[in-house]
Amino acid sequence: MFIQGIPRRGHTYYAVISGKRVDGKVVRKTEYYIGRLEKLDEARRVEIEENLKNLGDPALIPKFRSIIISQGYEFPSPISFFSVEKIYEYGRELAIHKVCEEIDFVNLINKHGKKGGGPDLGKVVEAMVINRNCDPHSYFQLPEWYKRSALPLFMDFPSSQLTYSVALNALDYLQPENTVPMQVDIYEKIRKVYGYECDRIDIDLTSTYFEGEECILAEFGYSRDHRSDRPQIVVAFAVDQKGIPVTHNVWPGNRTDAKSLKPFDRCLNKKFNLDAPRIVDRGIATWENLNYMDRKKERYLVALRAKIKSTGFLEAIGISPGDWAAVRDNEVAASIIKDKRKYVVVWNADVADTNRKDRESRVRRAERELEKLKVAVENGRIRSREKRDEKMGHIKNKYKVNKYLATKNCENGFEFEIERTESLQEAQRYDGYQIFVTTELDLSEREIVESYRVRDQIEKAIQTLKSVLGLHPQYVRTKEHVLGNIFVCTAAYQLRSILRMKLKDKGIDMSIDEAMKALEQLKAVQIVVGKDAEVQVHRKLGGVNEDTRILIDVFNMEDNGKLPLVGILT
Repeated sequence: MFIQGIPRRGHTYYAVISGKRVDGKVVRKTEYYIGRLEKLDEARRVEIEENLKNLGDPALIPKFRSIIISQGYEFPSPISFFSVEKIYEYGRELAIHKVCEEIDFVNLINKHGKKGGGPDLGKVVEAMVINRNCDPHSYFQLPEWYKRSALPLFMDFPSSQLTYSVALNALDYLQPENTVPMQVDIYEKIRKVYGYECDRIDIDLTSTYFEGEECILAEFGYSRDHRSDRPQIVVAFAVDQKGIPVTHNVWPGNRTDAKSLKPFDRCLNKKFNLDAPRIVDRGIATWENLNYMDRKKERYLVALRAKIKSTGFLEAIGISPGDWAAVRDNEVAASIIKDKRKYVVVWNADVADTNRKDRESRVRRAERELEKLKVAVENGRIRSREKRDEKMGHIKNKYKVNKYLATKNCENGFEFEIERTESLQEAQRYDGYQIFVTTELDLSEREIVESYRVRDQIEKAIQTLKSVLGLHPQYVRTKEHVLGNIFVCTAAYQLRSILRMKLKDKGIDMSIDEAMKALEQLKAVQIVVGKDAEVQVHRKLGGVNEDTRILIDVFNMEDNGKLPLVGILT
């Protein structure tokens, strides 16, 4: 192996190259890409040398040093001996660990969790939730990741205590009878530490499917992941106005949205004692559920499931949308109060136009195919009524136009005519309408619409849980492990949301994803210097720049008591 510099656009990029002869030709392979060396700092140099050392060729490090010395690099001190003991990321881990300290996460987990001997349950769970935010692994791989991370330094929890069996045992303890009281105390602590009250609760459901063997909890049902071929579970989440998760619930995959509200709402009332308005979408907002919330004297804001035609609200309002109050561009609204509820009818011109064009396109394509079928019947290529009806039904179902196109048999044979139905005109007449219902009678139409649309934060939460934090798909199998894993994912998002809230409260124009990416640049390098009688252990930090300095301040990472650290071993 050798180090080669490749000039490109005024810069030189370095890499470790190996070569072997294949069929009389030398084939080269890049073993390690080093990159540019013009602005090399000490932490990066040590990291490169550690990677070179792992390649197993002792000649690479002297060659690398000769290159950087020729470019003017100066070593920090004339040392006779040093070795790199460890390089690890610490930015994301430390930021989330600081949140755990602020809300007393470990003690609140232990308060309602396992008693007696063995590894500390709270610290095991903290390691799990930090892993979900940094580099989600399977529970089998978790111990090795933890060993390589900076967490043993921060948590005072030796890596030898976190094993695969310990992780699985922790999941067994994270069951609803324990996790709901944990969530009650954690959410109360969050509001106390960060100084706010719960002003709204957004509720939504998602599903996650299973690969491989079936889980006892999983059932076939409506799949939001378009995987109707996989058994799944349904998970309901509740988040507050700041996007902080409050709690969650898990059901088999055949649970419907409408039947999920009552048990979830009872938990929020009895366990969490939260009476903030419930914000739910039309999948949950049946008339039965509205009546239930009225009986319970709940406050709510929902998108009504019922269609505008069946409600009679347009007739009750009595004026055309052209005279309604403007809500946003091309969107107007009017309201009526009935049975202590305020109904806000919204009409969006853009939505109406899009729906009309889509429906008209589907109808025209179906008509063209039906005309071809009609010609085939007339020419005798279709010779049975059953065959004709089969093809006719396939075309209508393909374009979803059964309500909009009628086919009438002619008097002779089995030829037919095609007609557009009154349902088509009626559908166009009711395009673009949406109905919101609330108990907050004093809110204007604009305030109600804007308040409902803030609920996109729960949709983003579910997306993050599934795409970033490892909620989806599920790879654990037993009922206990599935329930425990979902608690871990929810707690991971809870801590992540606190970091996002801190950014927003400080007016930092940076998303949480951008912040986590920036924190990933922070690295600690442990270097052993000297030999024989005296050895110094240095822990040096790298990656501190303008962005990471801001995040260190916002997330209170400076006062950590662990880094930087210099010790003397004799």
